Formats: sequence, C-alpha cells, structure tokens
Amino acid sequence: MTLSNPKRYYRRFLQGHAGKLHFRAHSHHFWPDVSREAQIACWDDCASLSDEKWGRIFSETMPKTQRHIARILGLKDTRQIALAPNTHELSVRLLSLFLGRTNLKILTTTSEFHSWRRQFCRLMEIPGISIHQVDAANFPQDRAAFLDGMRSALADRHDLVFLSQVFFDSGAALTDADMASLVDAAPDSTLFVVDGYHGFAAIPCNLSRLEGRIFYLGGGYKYGQGGEGIGFMVVPKGNWRPADTGWYAEFAQLSRPAGTTVGYPDDAMAFMGSTQDPSGFYRFNAVWDLFESEGIDTRSIHDYVVRLQKTFLDHLPQTFCQDWSLTPLFDPALDWHGHFLTYEACSLESAEKCLQILDSNCILIDRRGRRLRFGFGLYQDEADVIELCRRLRGLAVNS
Repeated sequence: MTLSNPKRYYRRFLQGHAGKLHFRAHSHHFWPDVSREAQIACWDDCASLSDEKWGRIFSETMPKTQRHIARILGLKDTRQIALAPNTHELSVRLLSLFLGRTNLKILTTTSEFHSWRRQFCRLMEIPGISIHQVDAANFPQDRAAFLDGMRSALADRHDLVFLSQVFFDSGAALTDADMASLVDAAPDSTLFVVDGYHGFAAIPCNLSRLEGRIFYLGGGYKYGQGGEGIGFMVVPKGNWRPADTGWYAEFAQLSRPAGTTVGYPDDAMAFMGSTQDPSGFYRFNAVWDLFESEGIDTRSIHDYVVRLQKTFLDHLPQTFCQDWSLTPLFDPALDWHGHFLTYEACSLESAEKCLQILDSNCILIDRRGRRLRFGFGLYQDEADVIELCRRLRGLAVNS
C-alpha cells in the first residue's frame, strides 16, 4: 500500500522537536502517539493488579508481542521468540552456552555494533578463545567480495558465527538470500547468529526459510518504534541450557517445590531472564496493533522510506560532498539498503565539525567515527527532506 501522511501518528514527538529536522530514525525513531496511552495503560494495570499483573503479562501481553514479531519476520512458531529488556542480555545468555569450554572459535566481522564489538574484544583476552573478523569495510562498495570472504571463512569450523543484517556503520544490508547462502555454507553444528536490530521492522525480511536454523536478535528501540525495554531473540528449537539463567525460564513451574536440578523449558523461554519493566511490551503492541489495523507493514514502510531517500539524493546540492570532503558509502540506486545513508569524512575532526555545524542549524543526525549518518522514517515527509536539502545548500555556500 502507499502510505498517506504517516506523520499524523507522531504529533507529540514532532511537537517536542519543533523547528528541528530530526534525521536520526536509525538511532532513536520517534514513537507514535498511541505508545503514550500504552504507557499509561501499563501503569493502570500495575495499580489495579499489583503482583497479579504478571499473569496477564505472561498470558496476554508477551504473547501478543511475540505474534507481532513473528508477523513482521514471517515466522510460524511464536514460542521460539525470547523477550528481554535489551538484546545484550540475550547475547550474554547465548554466549553462556559455551561456559566451561577450553576452546572456542568465533567468526564475526569488523563492523558489528558496540555491544558485541566490546564483548568480543574482551573475549579475545581470554586464553582458548579465538575470534576471526572478516573485514566488512568495503562491503558497501563490493558486496560480492564480502560474501565470498565470509563463505571462505565459514569453510573453517567455528562454534559461533555472528554478523549483522544491516551494518550500523554504513547501512549496507544483507538480503534474505544472502543470509541463507551464508547459513548454508556453515556446518550444522555451528550456532549462527544474526544481529537484525537495524533491519527489523525496517527492511522487508522473511525468515521462514531460516526458521529453526539461526538465532536472530532485534528490538523496539529503533524501527520497532516501541522504545527502550523491548529486546527479542528468535531461537532454534533445541535443548538449550544457558549457564546465565533467570527465573522467567521456570515461570510455568513456580508452584512446584524447588529442587537442586535446574530445569529448562523446551522453547525460547529457556533464554528468558528476570523481573523487568513491562511497559516496553505495552508500547510495542500498541504501535503494531495500530499499524496492523491501518494495513501498514514493513514493505510499505520500506517503500515510503526509499522514496524519502531518493528525494534526498535528488535535491542534495551537487557540491555537498565536495565542499564537506565527504564520501558516500552507498549505491545511489538504493536497490537494497538500510534506512540511513552514510557519508565518510576525511578525518575524525572533520566529521565532528560537520556534526556541530549541522546541530547548530537544527539538523539532527549522528556520527560513528568518521561516518555521518542521515536516517529516514515515517515521521518525515518529502517537504522535510527538501527543507533539509535547502538548509544544506545554504551551509555549503557559507562553508
């Protein structure tokens, strides 16, 4: 479907940023207004139910969240979706499957998000853990070479493979077919993990072919539009026994006498943690209840954003990159790309100066190292993009 005026869903956030051009959807997407009512509904449930609220949350709220996630990703088995306050908690629980191993081989890339990059750097300090990083710096310019490099590395046996669906530092994206080809190249014994945070609810993704074969991480902070406190992990079926475990994993058996044997459920609940703020689930459900009722899906969202990106490129001053010494890290055709466009500055100092100039002119983007990221979302329209380009033209003239 063609979306008509989706900005109407975001009036409160737009009022909060009046006069500013917020192009950070990839960092903190605006929340639809219905999420405020959901936040209040969560509080009201806590007030009326107190301890009894957990029965409703586990029987109604969380299952609805799982159904929405499954619908967005084309999954059939909602019971294989673990929920948590953030993806890092789930990641650590996943890594704890290997606790006690004297040798561990991990394959990843040089462009993973900070939480995993930092975790992997720490693991490298531990004897017996070997981590190989495939260089992803040139993936935006040569996807075939990157995929060949990954497949070549996969020929060697690894215990764990971890890579992003959309790379946070460039926006370069793997297709469903790309992910499937890499999973097919890995031995069956390898745990294959995809960080889908910058792809989930942004680019169309159907994991039905990979269901039961990969772990897939995502959440609501960015394109899920539910804000903080909602992370998830799609889990293949198996007898998982993570060493890092929480009481949610035995929620169904709480009425039984406690024993010394630690039992685990036979679904994704094995990776669930402990007490958390449930409001993120309320907000996420409200947003995707709204979108479902309006006939909005990831395909229509992606098509809308691609139109905004192309409007940006069509109206961008021709001298923008030259005047600011920036290099675009994407194919202008935008055949398959994430929802932010990345430009690389010639130095860290130059990137920071660009960011400060934009910020002082009420243009809100962000940077990662030398890379400046312009993000696009449903709370923008073509007039916003054209105004952005107009301001950039004026800054280029005065630079």
